[in-house]
Amino acid sequence: MASNPCSACKVLKSVCTGECVFAPYFPSTEPEKFDRVHRIFGAENVYKILSNETFSPLQLEYAVKALSYEAEARIQDLVTGCVGMSLAYEKILNNLKEQIVSAKNEIVATMGSDKVREYNDIPMPDDFLMTQNQQMGDNHGADEASTSATPPASSGGTNDTQQIL
Repeated sequence: MASNPCSACKVLKSVCTGECVFAPYFPSTEPEKFDRVHRIFGAENVYKILSNETFSPLQLEYAVKALSYEAEARIQDLVTGCVGMSLAYEKILNNLKEQIVSAKNEIVATMGSDKVREYNDIPMPDDFLMTQNQQMGDNHGADEASTSATPPASSGGTNDTQQIL
């Protein structure tokens, strides 16, 4: 480990030993990751979290990812950080919901309320709740016609709008 110190030991200019708590989470291939976390939270605070024996390795991995994400958000926006990003996404979501309601009202006015389907009447694709890894696993080495979980491509006709609504 001494020949290739982790990014934390590089930044802190210390010797990286086999017992370094930073090494599993901040590899030498990702020096900017520790640099961001160190600038926002400080190396001592990160060390306290990583050396806490009550956390499982999986919890520590999640903690490092959360610290890294929050540090990146704080660098972009010092005041609000992740909360600001969340609020921005919430605003986008609310605008999209308003656009859906407006489009639905326009369709009702044009076609009549009996021809507009409700959200709960729309069939959900089989792969909707699958993770990306599951979807990739279904498509690798399989015959496209046999086990593909993706819905068939549309023909570009007017039914595309009804499928979305």
